[in-house]
Amino acid sequence: MLHSRHTDPRTAWSHRTWEDFATTPASATRIAILPLHGIGDHGLGLPLRLEEAISEPLIAAAVAGIDPAEVCVLPALQQVLGPYASCCFGVDPDTAHALLLEVGAGVHAAGFRKLVLLNSSPWNVELAATAALDLRASLGLHTYVIHGSGLGLDLHPAGRDRARVQAIGSTLLGVPPEAPFRDGDCADVALRPGYWNLPLPLPAPPGLAGGVIAIEAAARLRGLLGEIAGHRTPGGEAALADWRRPAEGFRAAPPPAASPRSLADLTARQLATLTASGGPANAVAIVATGAIEQHGPHLPVGVDAFLGEIWSSALSAQLPPEAAVWFAPAMLLGKSSEHRDFPGTLSLSTRTLRHALLAQARQLHAWGFRRLAVLNTHGGNSAVLTYTLREIQTTLGLRTALLTVPTAADLPAQERIHGFHAGAWETSLLLAAMPDLVRRERATSEYPARLDDPGSLRPEKAPATFAWLTSDLSRSGVMGDATAASAESGKAWLEAGAKRLAESIIGFAGSNAPA
Repeated sequence: MLHSRHTDPRTAWSHRTWEDFATTPASATRIAILPLHGIGDHGLGLPLRLEEAISEPLIAAAVAGIDPAEVCVLPALQQVLGPYASCCFGVDPDTAHALLLEVGAGVHAAGFRKLVLLNSSPWNVELAATAALDLRASLGLHTYVIHGSGLGLDLHPAGRDRARVQAIGSTLLGVPPEAPFRDGDCADVALRPGYWNLPLPLPAPPGLAGGVIAIEAAARLRGLLGEIAGHRTPGGEAALADWRRPAEGFRAAPPPAASPRSLADLTARQLATLTASGGPANAVAIVATGAIEQHGPHLPVGVDAFLGEIWSSALSAQLPPEAAVWFAPAMLLGKSSEHRDFPGTLSLSTRTLRHALLAQARQLHAWGFRRLAVLNTHGGNSAVLTYTLREIQTTLGLRTALLTVPTAADLPAQERIHGFHAGAWETSLLLAAMPDLVRRERATSEYPARLDDPGSLRPEKAPATFAWLTSDLSRSGVMGDATAASAESGKAWLEAGAKRLAESIIGFAGSNAPA
């Protein structure tokens, strides 16, 4: 379900452990790259996730061969500004601004002093400029902005690059553009900001080679990133040598197959057909919510985001073909303030998380969905999600559910009750689904409490609890026994849990209880 997001383990932020961040030598030339990808219809006859499908392969090509100590690519933000009917899952300006500043704070805390906002959306140009200045002023973070227009890939309806974007998008997605099916809705186009509710449709022009355009854009991006790495960094010549060396060449991976249940994989025509048929009214929309936070020395910080993908895929495989279930874009970032003392953690505020979920719900409601299920893989999100879902039920009339991933019944009691982070459960699931990301030699066992401890006060699951930071309870970041994990257990737990989740979703779809 994550499609083409940056997955090179050498340079992906989500693939590193907190110890990797803590032990990386300080470097004035090191940069973090935060992609900003909108979701929507650009009038090009391609799937709604076009921006991500183009930008992520270009980023991978641009950073290929660079020392991993010098560059790190963050998970893309897809809930950005979406001011028009052609935009999907956009958030309000205050929330979009907060998202950028809160991610920037996590980047700064991880020791980076340079952040690149790589924006593919024409509607987020001003947002990126505003946030870049505020990050510089509030954190001292040197913040840079690269827009699609700087790569010859401007998606603005009035821009000259739309045919180029259409050609590269068709090549990277492996699908031809659909023929136009509706008129544009634009007015006051000579004025700023103008009105661009529906971009004018663009029939596919012949003769443009998407592969050549991709190579040119990747080379341009690499050059710009090299300039940024060298900016304000006298004496960094050795570190900059890799940037000045041409990349080995653009090698586009085979386009990922479109998921039959992913809303972002639909084209505007397909979405219009779905909504016109009234299909969403009897369907369930699922939003996976995760986090990017430390998971001990043996697991990457992206565990909870990965688990959202793992459980979504496993759940989808268990659903009957006729089940009316759709997946909205996942929310990869969550409320992780308890892990703030461990570098690599990216935490949203309570307000930002709530507003991001509200934006998802409003979009789904506008499309006609009346059932929303949140598949949450990070415990720190649970309280905010629960009261926000209650609010959504009341204000939007959506029937909502918070899906809890079933915990294995055969876990030892100590692990089941006090092994709630980076222990046997999560480590086993990663060993089953993404074994290359588990560093078993670093696995450890550390519990925040013992079953036979005196009294009843505990950090969780007790008559009296106390608010805690991970550093209050654990030196390693682990709260559980990661040494007891196994791929065999993970596979069994994943299969059994997916079946139970499928049963819950099917039951929820057939529920007639009032919202």
